[in-house]
Amino acid sequence: MNILPERFANVDELEDFMTAPTPELRAELERADGDLIVLGVGGKMGPTLARMAKRAVPGKRVIGVARFSEKGLRQQLDAAGIECVACDLLERAALERLPRAKNVVFMAGHKFGAAGNPAFTWAMNAGVPLMVAETFRESRIVAFSTICVYPYADVNGPGATEATPTEPPAGDYANSCVGREQMFFYGSQRWGTPGRLVRLSYAIDMTST
Repeated sequence: MNILPERFANVDELEDFMTAPTPELRAELERADGDLIVLGVGGKMGPTLARMAKRAVPGKRVIGVARFSEKGLRQQLDAAGIECVACDLLERAALERLPRAKNVVFMAGHKFGAAGNPAFTWAMNAGVPLMVAETFRESRIVAFSTICVYPYADVNGPGATEATPTEPPAGDYANSCVGREQMFFYGSQRWGTPGRLVRLSYAIDMTST
């Protein structure tokens, strides 16, 4: 485990710390045969995850796929050794042209603004996963999801577990995320694709003391 410093002087120091791989991660990625492709690398966590993976296994290809609408992101990832491919995952033909890496991390999705464009939300969160599951059926897939797929729980109770049924409150975002998970389940059932879901809950601010 990396030792947390007392403070970070700037964002670059924070990013350097966050992308520093542990020995355990290095060993795990070395054991995993094949290269890594990150679909949706341009989101909140994608750039950090891709940089960390590349630092862990510099001899393997780490491919980052996104629209790259954020100015300067592609150049930053290029400088870190990430092979960047611009792609709209809603375009089936573009998806078919992507490199078939053995290991896939799926991080694409639509959250902010979901209430104003439910059709796009469902297309990104359920339609794209089905196409990805089919296109990368010969790979291993880790798909990022959200704890929003769970029903509300009492704040004084133990909360949800993996055994809790995915019955989210009403809303296109949460329900389309259930759709995302089910599309990857379907792909594994139909094509035997190995996969895992990672349901996230995270803070948006750093605390200071």
